[in-house]
Amino acid sequence: MNILFSLKRPVDRLLETALVLLFFTLFACVIIGVFTRYVLNDPAIFTEEASRFSIIWLSLLGTAYACGRLEHMAYTMLPEKLHGEKLLAHMRSVALIVLFFGSTVMLYGGGKLAMRTFQYEQLSATLALPMGYVYLCIPISGALVVFYQILILLKPSNFQTVDEVQAALDHLAEEERKLAHENEALYKAEIDATEVDSAKGK
Repeated sequence: MNILFSLKRPVDRLLETALVLLFFTLFACVIIGVFTRYVLNDPAIFTEEASRFSIIWLSLLGTAYACGRLEHMAYTMLPEKLHGEKLLAHMRSVALIVLFFGSTVMLYGGGKLAMRTFQYEQLSATLALPMGYVYLCIPISGALVVFYQILILLKPSNFQTVDEVQAALDHLAEEERKLAHENEALYKAEIDATEVDSAKGK
């Protein structure tokens, strides 16, 4: 179990790097497409296909990353009312459903789709890229989703989300307490200095 949790951080970093690279690829394709179309009047035809493939990979890998941080779309009214073991049980039940979907639809079904596309040697229209590489993002994302859900099932307490609003309010309250303490210390120092000056004057 410790081995699985020790892998989470490297997997997170790898996913973050991949997502950043995909985003910049998408951004570059859009910029090149707009520049060549409206400035050079000779549109680069590869940019549309490259941006489409980039956004497919970006969306699916982003979904897997969101699952690992519990930041995916979710119905939060029920879990917000749960605490302790009831909340952990709810997290496990949701993880089981997501695990089933990720393993059957994404990992198994997506893997079969990618393999079949490789067998038929289907190529993209513009880049002549094997479409199997495009569809490969489905089983890869599915494997990542399965990995994260297994971790949640093993130790859901490590994945409890933080109420960002409450955390911000707590932070502001702590800063106010520090500021009040500093003002009180400064006020006492001024009083002491005044008393010393008065004593010297006498």
